[in-house]
Amino acid sequence: MRPYGACMSRSPDEIPDAVLRLALADECGPAFHHSALACFGTPEAVLSASVAELAGLERVSLARAERVHAQFRSVDPDAEREAMQRIGARAVMLGDADYPPLLAPVPLPPIMLWTRGRISAAAEDAVGIVGARRATSYGCTQAARFSAAMAAEGIAVISGGARGVDGEAHRAALRVGGTTVAVLGCGLAEPYPPEHVGLFEAMVDAGGLLVSEFPVGWPPLAANFPRRNRIISGLSLTVLVVEANVSSGALITARHAIDDHRRDPCALPGPVDSPRSAGCNAAIRDGWVHAVLDPEDLLRLLDENAERLGRLTAVRPDLAALGVPDVMRPMVARAAELIARRPRISAEDLAASLQIDTDSIPMLRTFAELLLAQVKSARTQRRRAARTCTEAPRMVVRSWSGPTDGVEDRREEQIAQDHEDHGLDDCFGGGFTDAGGTTGDSESVVAGDQSE
Repeated sequence: MRPYGACMSRSPDEIPDAVLRLALADECGPAFHHSALACFGTPEAVLSASVAELAGLERVSLARAERVHAQFRSVDPDAEREAMQRIGARAVMLGDADYPPLLAPVPLPPIMLWTRGRISAAAEDAVGIVGARRATSYGCTQAARFSAAMAAEGIAVISGGARGVDGEAHRAALRVGGTTVAVLGCGLAEPYPPEHVGLFEAMVDAGGLLVSEFPVGWPPLAANFPRRNRIISGLSLTVLVVEANVSSGALITARHAIDDHRRDPCALPGPVDSPRSAGCNAAIRDGWVHAVLDPEDLLRLLDENAERLGRLTAVRPDLAALGVPDVMRPMVARAAELIARRPRISAEDLAASLQIDTDSIPMLRTFAELLLAQVKSARTQRRRAARTCTEAPRMVVRSWSGPTDGVEDRREEQIAQDHEDHGLDDCFGGGFTDAGGTTGDSESVVAGDQSE
């Protein structure tokens, strides 16, 4: 298998016809794809299956099997390839060497992703930053703060390209010359929201990535967004929720991280009287997300998740290189752990925690802070060394800001946005919804506010 840095995504002509037909059939979601491939073995065998054989799959009725069978023959792969060529889209298939490595092992990964930009951006260490579409000034400021800090550390910022928190996260990563990836809940030829078209183009130009599991012309329908959310989580070492009400789709993304992807999510506490922060505060209170107060908290959680997933080798500090005497090394390591958790810890509290005299604290703190700086530098160098550029030259975008879409932005250009605020709990059994909102035999269940 080629290393990720040497990989290229597929041009439209390199996508097998059978795989593209499976991906285009709007009655087939990820659950159908994986069930059918497990049963029949290959995409070609799935396409050759009879209606009766398709109806034998779990949760596939005879009526749905008939529709699927008909769609396999009515979809037009060549038209999709032409549409991809027009917008410069490519694809990556499950099993390809350049399929995002964090996404591949999650339950029901997409069998194909449509992409624009540098595919290796999805192979980098990454954090998902999500939250309210109608974000407050607090939410927008904090989204930008955390995103810029992560991007400056060589960590890719993943979000959903929406207004509010998502847009602020993408823009902040661009301003510091970092990598950012937008996972869209629509096709790449119909980027949503429309006022972010310039932002999306800047992301691609800067060596980032646009990614979707939907055909290039697919509109932003309600059922798309829960599926989009699980991809954001699947691409990320952890998910940070910046602002979310109690029924927010951002919390669904965090739930995917902890329930399905074995990754601890986190949330930023907010004002206790703010509905926009009610979901974050409740999740922290209930104990299923970590509270983060500053970027260092988030960096520590990223490393913990990375090591749990076998993603990174732990940074091993070199106390000898810092000139720490042998007898002091265990105490310096303990002091560094305390200072990392509480950067403003007083000398008295530090001495009490370590059970030593306060006279020893100045030297101990100096060595501990040097140790923390060494670990941070090693972590950053390791991450940046892993970043590669094979598909497009990286551009450093330090001044681009794009349109503001914070609390002032209340435009509703598309009726579909009214439905973006909701998802489907049972969204993986079926495929794409049609314009009328039907999902084959799948039962539609409102799952929460996608963007507030």
